[in-house]
This record gives sequence, C-alpha cells and structure tokens, in this order.
Amino acid sequence: MMRRRNILNMKTVLVFGTFDIIHPGHKWFLSKASNFGDHLVAVVSRDSFVQEWKGKATVKDEKERIRALEESGMVSQAVLSDTEIRTYKIVQEVQPDIICLGHDQKALLEDLEDWLHRTGDNHIKIEILPPWKRNRYSSSRINGQNW
Repeated sequence: MMRRRNILNMKTVLVFGTFDIIHPGHKWFLSKASNFGDHLVAVVSRDSFVQEWKGKATVKDEKERIRALEESGMVSQAVLSDTEIRTYKIVQEVQPDIICLGHDQKALLEDLEDWLHRTGDNHIKIEILPPWKRNRYSSSRINGQNW
C-alpha cells in the first residue's frame, strides 16, 4: 500500500474515522479534505476499537464501512486502521502530505502531533476541519438512518 509519487508530485491526504453511516456531514468532511490534495485515503476504525472507545458496536462492520466508502467514490482508497492503538503504522505506509481531522478529533490530534514529533515526521501537515451542521448531521444523532 506504499504511496508512489509521480513526476507531478501529487499530494496525498489522510483522514481517520469510523464512518459507520455515511451521512451528509461525512460527505462534507471528505469533500473538504479532498481539496487539500490529489488522493484521499480514509483510515477506518476497527470494530474492536469502536467498541472499546465508544462502548458500543457499530451499525455496519468494518468491511461494510470500507466497502461503502470505496463505492461512494469520495475516497481514492479506504483502509483499516492499525491493529494496535497509537502505532500509526498506516501513516508510515501511506506517507501522506496532509492529515485532515474533524473538529471533534482533539485527542487524536494531540496523539498524532506527539507521534509525529517523536518520529521526526514533522513534514506532515495537519488540518482541522470545522463542523458542518453538527446539530443535524453527526453519527451519534443519526439512529440507523442510511444517507
């Protein structure tokens, strides 16, 4: 899955998320993230991580969530997150130019910044995207509706 740079020096953008039910908020986030580069790679949280972090199972399993993202045409590639929390091997594999995070991913931001500093990967830029209609389109507010 190593990224190949071509002679045009295309930029790769990386995003992280559960993407359980792809709703207009996700679509807005992915659209804005894609504006930062040429290839958008979505890292999808593993079912076990979601259960541990959120204390509940996802509506769709990890394979279904990856398939939904790939079929949506909004990402160049969708991949599962690392098997171990906080290792960021996927960042080393993809070698993004930019990582876009949602406004609600503050813990991930702090952890990523620390990891990037420790590994010397300070060339990777991090962008925080603002919320879009958060009171209407958040995964926690949508109960089983499929957008």
